[in-house]
Amino acid sequence: MRYLAYFLTVLVPLVMISCGAEKEQVTEEEVVEERVRPAASGGTSAAYFSYSNTFDKPDTLISVNSAVARLTQIHESYETEDGMTGMRERREVIIPAGENVVFKQGGLHVMMMDLRKDLSAGDSVGVELELKLAGRVSRLLPVQP
Repeated sequence: MRYLAYFLTVLVPLVMISCGAEKEQVTEEEVVEERVRPAASGGTSAAYFSYSNTFDKPDTLISVNSAVARLTQIHESYETEDGMTGMRERREVIIPAGENVVFKQGGLHVMMMDLRKDLSAGDSVGVELELKLAGRVSRLLPVQP
């Protein structure tokens, strides 16, 4: 029953929302506090960090994985013309040559769903980015509120 409720409240709305191709949140100057939010086992958390494309051509982030979650997705927050806000999955994120992409609250971020264990302040969470050019890039992020 718990999985049915999870499916109906989290996964179904995500499937129903299209994956937009809006402008990436890329900046050279913005600094984000790299972290994963605390959460209980079975719950949902989010990861915030930045990534720099050091190549001389665009690279594409195609997936993010973490052993602490059964489902990990790249998401973006958005606002409709009538002021409604929401989140939707992004299948990929294109990072221009020499630029940074910022994953932050209220913007692009990584959702970690159906957590395999509690995430408490002081813990660390491994996150693996899969990029077309850079390949697999591992990050270790602290759990902080």
